[in-house]
Amino acid sequence: MPSGPLDRGPRGSAGPETVWTEMGQVAGHGLTLAASTGFFLAVGWWLDGRLGVTPLLTILGSLLGAGAGLYSIYHHMVVAPRERDRRSREADAAGGGDDFSRREP
Repeated sequence: MPSGPLDRGPRGSAGPETVWTEMGQVAGHGLTLAASTGFFLAVGWWLDGRLGVTPLLTILGSLLGAGAGLYSIYHHMVVAPRERDRRSREADAAGGGDDFSRREP
């Protein structure tokens, strides 16, 4: 079977399932950014029509939505993995090491 770019994971370490999972996660981040920007832009546009301050709240809404989307991406790509790693290290430290260190000589 021919090997293509989607048959290898990052650094060639995993199969196609990992690549498709990562592509799905990245697509989800993009959709989150687009949805939050679009939602806040629509709310700003609606408020502009109600309050008569066109285009002020539309611009502020789009900027707020983009900021919220970027924060979500930052949280999922930087903060959450860091917390996962920290919890994993704490669990390893609480467990006393690996199985080899528990063997008697």
